[in-house]
Amino acid sequence: MSDTRMTADDVLRIAAYKDRTPALEAMVISYAYHRVAGDLAGHLGQECNNWYCYATWTSKAVGESLDLTPDSPFIEDFERRFRVPRRLRRVFRAALLTLLGPSYQLGLALANRAIFLETASLAVNLWNDTPDRFLKVSPESDLTPTPPEFLTNLLEQADPRYLRDAAQLLMEAREATDPEVRAELMLGANIALSAYEQKRAQKALELVLYRPVRWLTRVSWRSLRSLATRRPFPRFRLYAARHEDQPWLTRRLEALWAALYTRHLFYVRTPLSDIKVGRPLATPDGVDLGTSWAPIRDERVRKLAEEFITDDHEASTAGVRDWVSYPDRMRFIVSYFRVYQTVGALYRVPFAEKVAEGLAGEMARGLVPEAVGELFDRDPGLPAIRRKLYRYPAETDPDVYEMTHFDFEPFLEAVPLDRTSR
Repeated sequence: MSDTRMTADDVLRIAAYKDRTPALEAMVISYAYHRVAGDLAGHLGQECNNWYCYATWTSKAVGESLDLTPDSPFIEDFERRFRVPRRLRRVFRAALLTLLGPSYQLGLALANRAIFLETASLAVNLWNDTPDRFLKVSPESDLTPTPPEFLTNLLEQADPRYLRDAAQLLMEAREATDPEVRAELMLGANIALSAYEQKRAQKALELVLYRPVRWLTRVSWRSLRSLATRRPFPRFRLYAARHEDQPWLTRRLEALWAALYTRHLFYVRTPLSDIKVGRPLATPDGVDLGTSWAPIRDERVRKLAEEFITDDHEASTAGVRDWVSYPDRMRFIVSYFRVYQTVGALYRVPFAEKVAEGLAGEMARGLVPEAVGELFDRDPGLPAIRRKLYRYPAETDPDVYEMTHFDFEPFLEAVPLDRTSR
């Protein structure tokens, strides 16, 4: 683990660099989360896991799922789960890539990058005892230009009170001398951070998971007609529309596919094992469920938890029926936090030593955009600083032609957190 702490400049440098593939970008972000988790442990200890421990392993899994090369572990896993014969694997891979489409990588990578930028920028400010600001991608702001359609359809608005609460709870956890009090405060911060980032990722998750069904039922035949007539059509609008607004057949197939995917294909990766979310959450070795599910004494943390789970641990740890459902997903995630809170393996480096060294080098690549701290130093009285901070990498997506020359920087703002208003 590096002795040098992550800074706001590091977060911006990682987010700003343009020349990484989506898979490598997610791996760099995973290693950066690991570094942030270790930095927080220097203040909070390692008796309990902070949110960035969980984010480390999640981002690593995202990176593996974004690798769509012929030797992709993600595709090999699909082949194994569907029991595809060796002679049909080329055809299966071609069909899978057609169903996923290029917007799969771009949508998932954009959401992963935005969440890293927002959550890590909050964490690194803790070192200066001022968890009062975070960077936010704000296409919905009245002070930014009119955003391209795909940006507003990939990042859902989330309540910033969750970030305010997370910052406050982490600061109090550092000052707590009672280990049980500290553990509760850290649990509350973990819940708040996930409530925020899962909401932000909601639209991107829907795009990624529903995209195969929508390609089959709504886009494929329109593509053939477009080729014949040479008239383009708004593909992304079909992909990003709400599930409730789809035709009956599409809605039905989406519900069936989401349930199938959740029950049989999706899992949460940990250094101990892969947790199949469609099944009840098992208690890992060495963890006492009664202790981890003890009544929460801190009122703020209890209220945060009660937004998503109940005191009935069997109901709360039940398998997820539909991973697209924000309430069902958050119920499982909060239960996961409670059960795995003392599993120290989540602090492990998520990569082999040589890979970790390479990712550390990747983190240092690129120029550092204008530091957030300098912006605030020039005018600390600003209610919110909205300046151009970095450029988003230009991408080409046949389904979203606007992405070809998209510039992310006009939609980035630094937002203060008012920790006094509760």
